[in-house]
Amino acid sequence: MSGPVLLTPTEAAKRLHISDKTLRRLRQQGHIRYVAITERKIRYRPEDCDAYVSARVREDDQCQSTSRKTRPSTSTISSIVVGDFTARRARKRNEKRKG
Repeated sequence: MSGPVLLTPTEAAKRLHISDKTLRRLRQQGHIRYVAITERKIRYRPEDCDAYVSARVREDDQCQSTSRKTRPSTSTISSIVVGDFTARRARKRNEKRKG
């Protein structure tokens, strides 16, 4: 008589196409169900892996991974900082010459 099919963390991670570390983080954050055989011996049921994948399914209009917020380019930021620094340096030089 065999018991239920349980996957090791490595097997479950391969099934989900993620790393062992990512699977551990998902488990610790409560995003995926697991079976605690002992405190240190963790197993995953195949149906829990499938349920996790099903819960993560998104429609195209809800996908946020492709619509990242863009930040200003560093050249724009650095030119503003350099411009302000240069102006401040010129003011200090003029103050020293006058004073």
